[in-house]
Amino acid sequence: MEVTPLVSFILFLLISSAFCTPAVADSESPSGPSIIGIDHIPVAVGDLDRASESYRAFGFTLKPGRLHSDGIRNNHVKFEDGSGIELISPPASPVDEVTADYIGRIAEGDGPAYLSFHARDTEKLVSVLQAASIDFKQNDFIKLEDPGLNFLFFDQDNRSPTDRPEHFVHSNAAVAMTGVWLALDEPTRQSLTKLLLTLGAVANSQTVFVPAATKAVVFSVQNGRIVLLSESRQLISGRPIIGVEFEVRNFTATAQCLGSRAISSPAHSESSGEERLFIPPAGGHGLWLEFHKK
Repeated sequence: MEVTPLVSFILFLLISSAFCTPAVADSESPSGPSIIGIDHIPVAVGDLDRASESYRAFGFTLKPGRLHSDGIRNNHVKFEDGSGIELISPPASPVDEVTADYIGRIAEGDGPAYLSFHARDTEKLVSVLQAASIDFKQNDFIKLEDPGLNFLFFDQDNRSPTDRPEHFVHSNAAVAMTGVWLALDEPTRQSLTKLLLTLGAVANSQTVFVPAATKAVVFSVQNGRIVLLSESRQLISGRPIIGVEFEVRNFTATAQCLGSRAISSPAHSESSGEERLFIPPAGGHGLWLEFHKK
């Protein structure tokens, strides 16, 4: 059987990762021919009003959500490319599988429930998954059959006809959600590596600041990056999504808006001259929020 360059690269990554060593060369690769991009992260919160006020205090404009037929309420942090955060609160008692899932999560603490990737060309996504023998279910969204990747789903476009320019204007100067941190066990790491490479993501090894300096494998997709960290960094056991990154236009405005609520990463500033600020998970309702200048 002929071994293609892609298959060889995947095997190299998987074998190397078993020894906990990044399997890619350091580089500053731009986003490659990925067919997916970072979409939105639903964050389960027990008190939607309190969580919304927290995010407003961080300088985000929230687009009001709506009351769903199953009792779910939500508000949105949105950006023009469709990336963002959805704050979700279920009703007090479950009425279906979805509400039961969110209630169970909140019992363990507020935090990210899922990560959505957008694929503007759904037919191409389906074709690529089928060609790679990656099993999935397709309903309103596309979800993978691999139980280790049940925190992921794909939609076509989180942008809405009801979005307005004012929804994208944030006083903290954020213009996009450009990164996601995932803390994974080894089997899930291998499955996700295969998936992302299949979908055209570009991988390299980088020093990331989370907020301490850490060597990690990073995958570039259409509008940002996916940072893979060790399972030990999970904030709540079994929840792999631990942080997001926001790009800002004016770092001074960001710093003034966040004030004493944020912490800095001195090591990053000293090593590269760049500046980053972080909101710890206690403030972000179970999620690290990182802000960096454009």
